Amino acid sequence: MSESLPIKFGIIGCSRVAKKRFLPAVVSSKKARLRHIGSRNLVRAEEYAKEFGAEKAGFYEDVLNDEEVSAVYISTPPPLHFEWVIKAAEAGKHIICEKPAFLNLAEAKDALEICREKGVRIFENYAFLYHPQHAIVRNLSEKIGKIGFFDAHFTYPLPDAGDIRLKAELLGGVSYDSLGYPIVAAIFHLDSLPHKVLGKEEINKDLDIDVSAEVELFLSGGVKAKCRAAMGEEYSSFYKLYGETGSLEVCRAFSVNVDKPTNVILETKNVRKNIFVKPASQFLLAINDFCEGVFNSSYGNFEKDILTRAKVMEAVRRSMKR
Repeated sequence: MSESLPIKFGIIGCSRVAKKRFLPAVVSSKKARLRHIGSRNLVRAEEYAKEFGAEKAGFYEDVLNDEEVSAVYISTPPPLHFEWVIKAAEAGKHIICEKPAFLNLAEAKDALEICREKGVRIFENYAFLYHPQHAIVRNLSEKIGKIGFFDAHFTYPLPDAGDIRLKAELLGGVSYDSLGYPIVAAIFHLDSLPHKVLGKEEINKDLDIDVSAEVELFLSGGVKAKCRAAMGEEYSSFYKLYGETGSLEVCRAFSVNVDKPTNVILETKNVRKNIFVKPASQFLLAINDFCEGVFNSSYGNFEKDILTRAKVMEAVRRSMKR
């Protein structure tokens, strides 16, 4: 298999996020090309292939057996990620895996080792980080002085009946669906690992899933982060950094439509500045960055980021169980 631009992608899993976010971004990318759609349901694979102009449709195994496919996007339910990451790596395919890539730290370590042995890159698809608003916040952070507190919330209405986020057997609930967003944002901006975490969750006994989760991260220098996710509430998607001399807030942090502008609010002393951020496709920017990593094995911190997040989430889940 030789790699050349554009990189030919195969899809493993015809999920909601694949249809709404990933596939439109692949089609619009100059660095990627949609080659093969794979699903457990052949009719669905053919429907997706027709809608997005893929060359072929088939089952998961067909995608991995396609010699023209250089990279795969894995969008199965989280309990199946590890299995298909391993199979993709053994087939020599570079990998974008939907978040969370792995259920625990042990899975992450094993998968990263196999990817290293097979010479393939693996990327965990927290695409929201690629929206320009987060880089703007980083560049402005010096204006608010030393950061002491980070606060992030991601809440949304209860999904429709039948949604996999409501299925306990597929690890539905906020811990595996949305809690990662505020935690990953905290790691991104605070640039260090916590030395202590405290987590608590609320379980819906009828659904047997966690419908809300709150985590506190304690970092060096007295820095603290509070991260909350919940379903069955009004939509909220923001984070705010508090510094010695002001604050920075991202009002629509985690899921932004490609045609929607966003804004960052900078407050210092008695000045409040609303910074306009033009529309951007965070999925397209993530895909293009991944493609750079495919061509340059030393480009990007994809694997390191996966391991860092897995370590923090492992501690969070241990705390919740206690």
